[in-house]
This record gives sequence, structure tokens and C-alpha cells, in this order.
Amino acid sequence: MHERSSVRHLCLVVLAISVVASAPVWTQSRSLPEAPGVWKPWKPFAAVASTRQDQAATPALVKAFEAELLALNAILRRAAGVASPVGFSVETWGNLSGYRVAEHAPGQPTGAAMPLAGGLTFGAFPIFEYVRAGKTIREDTGETALQQFLVNQIGRGVIDRGNVVEWGGVDTDAFLQPMAQGAIAGLPRYGDGIVIARDPASLWTPLSRRAALDLVVAARKIAVAGFQESVDKATAQLAVVRDPAYRAKRMKEAQEAVVAAKMPNPQAFLKSIEDSIALEEGALVKEVSPASGSGKSLADARRALSEVTDWIAELSPADQAAPSCYAEKAPTFRGKFSSVIGAGCHPLVRPNYGYFNKTLPRSAPQVVIITPISRCFDTADKYNRDANSPSPAGCRANRALIETLDKDALRAWVR
Repeated sequence: MHERSSVRHLCLVVLAISVVASAPVWTQSRSLPEAPGVWKPWKPFAAVASTRQDQAATPALVKAFEAELLALNAILRRAAGVASPVGFSVETWGNLSGYRVAEHAPGQPTGAAMPLAGGLTFGAFPIFEYVRAGKTIREDTGETALQQFLVNQIGRGVIDRGNVVEWGGVDTDAFLQPMAQGAIAGLPRYGDGIVIARDPASLWTPLSRRAALDLVVAARKIAVAGFQESVDKATAQLAVVRDPAYRAKRMKEAQEAVVAAKMPNPQAFLKSIEDSIALEEGALVKEVSPASGSGKSLADARRALSEVTDWIAELSPADQAAPSCYAEKAPTFRGKFSSVIGAGCHPLVRPNYGYFNKTLPRSAPQVVIITPISRCFDTADKYNRDANSPSPAGCRANRALIETLDKDALRAWVR
């Protein structure tokens, strides 16, 4: 036994040595914060078939939209803070975004009736080097904090944060309004973005209280339907279990199993089958009961739905049409959906599709939103957000870009 263990140990040592010997030799990478970087060539424009179809974008329109982004790219390249990169290299690329009409979005235009939407991404990648197999290799790739310039995108999820819990599962274009938060480098900030537009505040339109409550109704109908399906399945199975023919079949199969297996105590086995049928019936009865299981959940969901529909019926036409807001921390449901904006009640909005000038070419940039902002401007931590970070890439480069870009040229680029 000892000899075999020694041989096995020797084999493992030899194997470990061979693995180490055959593996490439790496050393820890070293950041080069003072190495000169470059602006790399514009990457191929991303406009997959689905996004082109969403926006009814012809090849000529896509080409014209990319030309607009290239003009934006030229503005960014002139920004003093990143024009001659040191310690990082810049990559930029453009894309066409998807567009879809939400199920609960009355009046939302089709993609063909909207200007093309997409964006430009700016990435400042750190320069570093490492040694592999005795050779020093320098790279300017990897991970970094990206800065996006979103064009003609004013919908849900762009720069708004948080959500309305009571709308969970509902496909809608409504959201919590991005609120004004002063300015960054002389440009107005809303939510998690810097907005350059003819009138930033007009990008969104108030959501009426009735529309806000209708979305709650839609969400609670989904819940009712889900519990109803569970109850229906349990009810159907209960009918099967209570069917004398089903029970007779189960007992017949049990008796045949007793004979085939020559069981020493067949009566005990048959009794266990009868007990299992009774247990299944009892569990299904509880499942469909309004006092427990899915039956109770269904009853609760129906009451929750009535809570909303009854309130809507009580509201006057003027109350229903009033702009709505959402107070997440309110103790009651009715307190959460108010028309008294402020004091913890966040305005609810939809995109203002009427903002866009239809006389302009569909490829024309009518609004640009720079995002995210909070990552690089609100906090400081080890991931390059600290102004004292040794790496000039990532957030430090993003800040330098926004602080030194030609604001007048950017405003003139937006029609």
C-alpha cells in the first residue's frame, strides 16, 4: 500500500511539473499611464436586420445616419481632454437601436414614423504591458467605463431610474420622469444623462392618473389570470381523483402489482394506495379552497383588482385626467398614485413623440443624451472614478471628454 502511494505521488509531481513547463509564462501586467495612445479607426457600423426592420430603415437611411454619427465623432475627437490621448487609446463605434411598440402605449407611433434612433459609444481603454514567453507585449484593450451618446432615444429605460412596482409585468412606454439635476460642464443633466435638445423638458409628457391606474389594472389582471390557471388545473385534477373510474383503475393496477410481486402483505400495500389517493384529494381541495393555496391567492388577486377598478370608478373625469405621480414609500395604495407632485411623489410620464420635427430627414439628430453620468460623476471608488486614480482611462477620460468638448458644435449638430 505504501509503495503504491509513493508511486502515485511521484506521478502527480511529474504531471504537475509537465503542466507548469508546458504553460505559457505570464507576468503581472503593468499600467502605462504616460504612454502615448491613439484614436483608433471608426468600427464597422452595427445595424442588424431586426433593428433595420424595427425602424423601417433603408440602406440609404442607415448610411445617412452613420454619416451623422461620424460628424459627432469628429466633434468628440477635437475635445482637448482626449484629442491626444496619453495612457489610453480611444475606440468609437456606432449602432442602430431597436424600436418596438409597447402593448399598453396608446398612440405610440410605429418605427417608420419616427426619426432613426441609435448611438455612438466612446471607450477610453488603458495602455498596459506584460511579458509572455520572454516577450514584452503592449496592449490598449480590455475593460473600461464606456460613455454613450444616444441619438433620438427618449423612451423608457434610457436615463430614468427605479420603477413602479405595481406595473410589474406590463409592457408599457410609461416611466418615472428623469428629473433636472443642475448642469455638468455647462450642459443640463436629467436623471442619469446629459440632455442636448431644443427643449429638454419637453421630451416627456405627463401620464394621466387614469392611465397610471390602468397599468395597475393590467398588471393585476395578469396576476388574476395566473392564479386562475393554477386553480383551473387543480380543479381539473381534483375531478379526476374523485372519479370512481379513476380510483377503480388505480386499485386494479395495485392488485395486479401485488400478484406479480407476490407481496407478503398485500392488504397493507393496497391500503397505502388508498391512503395516497386520499392524500392527493386532500391536497387538491386545499389548493382550490379560497382559504388556502392558489384559491386564496386568486381571491386576494381579485380583491386587489377590484381595489383599483373601484377607485377609478370613484374618480371624477378631471381627477382621472390630472397628471399623475408615484410615491413609492406611501403607506397605502391610494397614497402611491397621487396627482400632487412633489414631497416624495415622482412625476409619471411617457415619451413626447410630438417633440420630433417630421419635416427633417429621418436621419437627422434631434436630441442626444450622454449617459451614464452617475458612474463617473457622482461617486469615487477604486474602479477609476476617483480623480486621483493613476489610470487616465475610463471615467477620467470620460470626464475630460465631456468637460472639454465643443458644446456649441454639439448643440449645432442637434437640429
